[in-house]
Amino acid sequence: MDDLKLNNIYQKIAHTIIETIPEEWSKVFVYGEITEDVRTAFFYYYPANGSTPIYSHDIPNIFAIEKEDYKKLWRQLLDNLEELWREFKNNGQDPWTNLTLIFDNQGNFKIEYDYEDLSDADDHERSIIWEYKYLGLTPEDEDDKKFLEEYLNSIKENDQ
Repeated sequence: MDDLKLNNIYQKIAHTIIETIPEEWSKVFVYGEITEDVRTAFFYYYPANGSTPIYSHDIPNIFAIEKEDYKKLWRQLLDNLEELWREFKNNGQDPWTNLTLIFDNQGNFKIEYDYEDLSDADDHERSIIWEYKYLGLTPEDEDDKKFLEEYLNSIKENDQ
């Protein structure tokens, strides 16, 4: 695979996200999921002087940004992620099903690809697990808390 092309796509993804964030920021955590049938993504970022992450889909409400302007950037992010997915597929690589991209305002960058079959997975439950794993966030909803607790217990049992 062409590293230059991959780096170009990574740059486009980061640029789209940075363009979406309406304030100074310190670190960004991105979840993207692409398959033949599904395209979804969201991210959290930490404001430069804040300790509470901001959920990407809350940006229009928090900052009084036009929803259409936000959606345009979100669709661009999905297009960028799909371009990355297709680059893997077109070069004979196993196409990933989801990824986590972490970058900060100092230029540090980390990406993790996952190849898990997500056809039977629940979107909401996956986001609960991801938010806990990467951000340490626990759900407020009691059913969601119970789900996370059961998930964490099942991992402990599997590790023993």
